[in-house]
Amino acid sequence: MGETNARKRVELTHEDVHAGEHGTRTRCLPEPWMCDVFYLDGSLRDIRVLDTTRVEWIAVLEHLRVVADETKVEHPYPRLDPVRPAVADLFRIWADEPEGQEDSFCFRARFGAVWFSAWPAFEEEIEFSVWPEDVLDGAGVAAVLRFLVEVATTSQRRALLTAEVVLYDPEMPTLISHDPATGLTSHI
Repeated sequence: MGETNARKRVELTHEDVHAGEHGTRTRCLPEPWMCDVFYLDGSLRDIRVLDTTRVEWIAVLEHLRVVADETKVEHPYPRLDPVRPAVADLFRIWADEPEGQEDSFCFRARFGAVWFSAWPAFEEEIEFSVWPEDVLDGAGVAAVLRFLVEVATTSQRRALLTAEVVLYDPEMPTLISHDPATGLTSHI
């Protein structure tokens, strides 16, 4: 299982994060303290990847379509398939055409019982929201960790789980992060 480093962050290996997926080593999840990240305070938790491009957004959403238990897309663009539009077309209309300038689209992915939702606002930051009340137990935490790893690995950038208010209060810490370069997942 993970070790605590000098900065008091618990670091988990890729194997620790994925070990509970099939029920074989569920104790590898560092409960109950990791569940404490999802306390109900009225705000969402955000999974963020900073300094991204459209190419990374598209790669992440296309990858999630393959690995998630379920995905859904909602969009206001009449020229696109209403159920399963091409991700590149969503971004092209949203970012480059007048009809997309007024409304974004929503991409949702479900891992286990937990839904992750993105409403792209900026190409420079991938952001998914997760509702703390959906993360009820170790299985919910495992779903969040798996999602975090999938997003980080696909974008090849560090993925951060933060409280929703971090955008407005940058002094608040990152709660959990995954660095694809080292393969480590850290928790404050």
